[in-house]
Amino acid sequence: MRPPNTQYPIPNTSVSVFMDVEDPINPLADDAALDFPLLFDEAGVRGSFCLTGEKCRTLKARGRTDVAEAYMPHSLGLHTNTHSFHPSTMELLADLQWDEGCAAAYEVERKGFQAFVDLIGRPPAFWGGGGNTWSPEITAAMKRLGIPAYVYALTRLPNEAVHKFNGVFALPQALSISELDWADDDRTAPQSDRVLRAISVIDQPWVGLFVGHPTKFRYTDWWDIPYYGGRTPPSPEYGTPLPLETYERAKRNLNGFLVRLKAEFNVIGVDDALQLPWQFRKPTGEELAYYEEHTPATLRGAKNWPIHYPGLDPELIVEKTMALTPTLEVGTL
Repeated sequence: MRPPNTQYPIPNTSVSVFMDVEDPINPLADDAALDFPLLFDEAGVRGSFCLTGEKCRTLKARGRTDVAEAYMPHSLGLHTNTHSFHPSTMELLADLQWDEGCAAAYEVERKGFQAFVDLIGRPPAFWGGGGNTWSPEITAAMKRLGIPAYVYALTRLPNEAVHKFNGVFALPQALSISELDWADDDRTAPQSDRVLRAISVIDQPWVGLFVGHPTKFRYTDWWDIPYYGGRTPPSPEYGTPLPLETYERAKRNLNGFLVRLKAEFNVIGVDDALQLPWQFRKPTGEELAYYEEHTPATLRGAKNWPIHYPGLDPELIVEKTMALTPTLEVGTL
């Protein structure tokens, strides 16, 4: 056990650090995808990386075994089959009843699962929604595929508590620092301090921290802007790379933060987090009230992801989710 931390009062809090690897379009995105697992290695931190099925197919088609090998030491999850390609998870499942939705979710995500296994050689340890979108049929698909947990959970409990929903681990994202923060020396320090303070006061044994997308470190805009509003472009539309100096500065700042984070907290991959001695109990009345207020609001807010077609109605997704409320269990250590 590490000695007591005098600066931050919860030295035994475990933290998992997430990045999303998803850009199958831009030519420099593959090299950026290679840089970040190596950066985590340099910092001595085991990351939790979400790879889309489409990105896995792209890397395999391009022969980028170097990228695949760089990710092997880390905790890896499936970031949906195609992320921003239409239909998104919510677009696919918004109008389907439970049984039909379960079949549709499985048919889509098994393709991503297979692409992941073809590239990485092992199954994903977790599943993460693209753009934080979700529908509860995903949990049924995950159980069929043997994926034990979903991250970036839109099912909500106080203090972003780990929980189970429909028999599946649900891991929330409590905190984040953006690519713009890493690229600006004047923003990195205060944002780093903010996150380290926040980890220390979140009364949870595990905290999820998101630190960006490799492609957004390298490019000025999101790779999937051409897919906004339900659009599918007829041919690839490429982004504008950031200056190399900006990219290197952002990587350097992230590396420094990871070293600092490791010195203050127990940084582990999601797969290791799932192996902690969790015990689960029914929610208290207060926790249940929080869930019943915040989960529908979060799901309704997810319809506003810019990718979605105008007029997407999340109400059936809310209804299906809340019907599974009796399966909710709160995790403790």
